[in-house]
Amino acid sequence: MTVKFVQKRIDPGKSSKPSYRSTTVDGRKVRIRVIDANSETLTADLLAGFRASVRYAREENRDLGLTD
Repeated sequence: MTVKFVQKRIDPGKSSKPSYRSTTVDGRKVRIRVIDANSETLTADLLAGFRASVRYAREENRDLGLTD
């Protein structure tokens, strides 16, 4: 096993994950993100999903008057 140390930021590439808009039973609009585990862009897809979740959580916290 070879270990490679990287001193610079790793570029995961561009996300190719599709997202769909749907409506819940109670009428709320939601966005569904689909990630393919066998995709070559898995790293970028997971990173994009994580960033979107963090962005949404921070927006909710600001609306509630909380800080990060």
